[in-house]
Amino acid sequence: MAEHYESEAFIYNQVPVRIFNHCYDGTEIFTGLHWHRNIEFNLTTSGRIKMNIDGETVHLPAGSWCIVNSGELHSNHWIEPTDHFEGICVQISKSFMDRWVGEGKRFELPGSQAAYDRIKDILIEFGEYQRTGKDDLRKMQLVFTLLNMLSDNCIREGGVVERHNENGDANIKAIINYIDANYMEQMDLASVAAHFNYTPTYLSRMFKEHVGRNFYQYLQNVRLMNCVEEMKDEENIRLMECALNHGFPNAKSFISTFKKTFGCTPSEWIKQGKKTAILA
Repeated sequence: MAEHYESEAFIYNQVPVRIFNHCYDGTEIFTGLHWHRNIEFNLTTSGRIKMNIDGETVHLPAGSWCIVNSGELHSNHWIEPTDHFEGICVQISKSFMDRWVGEGKRFELPGSQAAYDRIKDILIEFGEYQRTGKDDLRKMQLVFTLLNMLSDNCIREGGVVERHNENGDANIKAIINYIDANYMEQMDLASVAAHFNYTPTYLSRMFKEHVGRNFYQYLQNVRLMNCVEEMKDEENIRLMECALNHGFPNAKSFISTFKKTFGCTPSEWIKQGKKTAILA
């Protein structure tokens, strides 16, 4: 799974942009909840994907794109386990954006279809550059073309207004990091709330607002995806041992969560990959 915080690693780049061309099938279409300072643009070129951005679910069919602002919690997920996804991700340094567009600006999708389509074409060009190009001048030209489009069409009304206050964002990120570090231990809403000096009711409401799902759904998902990573890597895996090691209280809970997510049992899923599983 992805780290919950990604540092901005642009130090050695002449052009402050990172480009990723993605191609995944089925349950490989997944990135855990994380955040970073840079601004991210995601375009689906084929298939589809579901994203959670700052507590809101966004579906991206082919030809659609979205913006992840600096510091927003976000994750990626398949819609059906049989899905296919191809896409382009472009990340631009926040400090660079602050310098050229204005400090602390927040961005949203443009209201103009023409602007939406033009930015989509720019993202496609970034993807083509990543596959074939080595010309940093062309890369920088694309960056400034994108910045001009964002400045003219995508700055959120109110400029630097945040959806959540900074303390709330920092607190929920600390909670996410705490869950990620301790998910394999016995954990419930009350104990996590006590750890952060909240009431369970307040934590539940804050979690739902920022993450887009309730505490238990998120915790079970973290446990499940860590199990899946081990299942991919280990031959002759003992499923019960794997489940217990990653925080599930028993086999029934693990199998039920797995089947609800993947549409099959863990043993059936492993057999599809021609591996061997032992439940005990």
